[in-house]
Amino acid sequence: MKVKIYLRSIVKDKKNCLALFDSNRNAAINELKTVVKEGDTILWKLDRCSGIKSINRIYSNLHVHPVFKSEPRKQLLCKGFKLQIEKEIVGTAEYVEEKYIIECTLCDKNNTLLPIDPYIRVEPV
Repeated sequence: MKVKIYLRSIVKDKKNCLALFDSNRNAAINELKTVVKEGDTILWKLDRCSGIKSINRIYSNLHVHPVFKSEPRKQLLCKGFKLQIEKEIVGTAEYVEEKYIIECTLCDKNNTLLPIDPYIRVEPV
């Protein structure tokens, strides 16, 4: 199954933030927790009128990588990224969760770099 995560730049309390929402109907500002299953594919995409010039990089910020066995790959023909979740990642645990970083450049006069750290949670099959 494919799970899409959409990104949109917003200003909240005079600070640049990232509105995130996924195809599982979850939404949050800066701290989305996306739930996927083993073997799923995650696609990060810019929302229409996102206010984001580009997604620069998506990577784990942990020393141990329970979910991000490889870094998400930039898609050639779009401004998105893709990650294939490995099968048999959960084992005996109820779920596996990993915090990660999305670095994007905003469409403002300063080309502001915005790093945000949401979560990916892999549920057992």
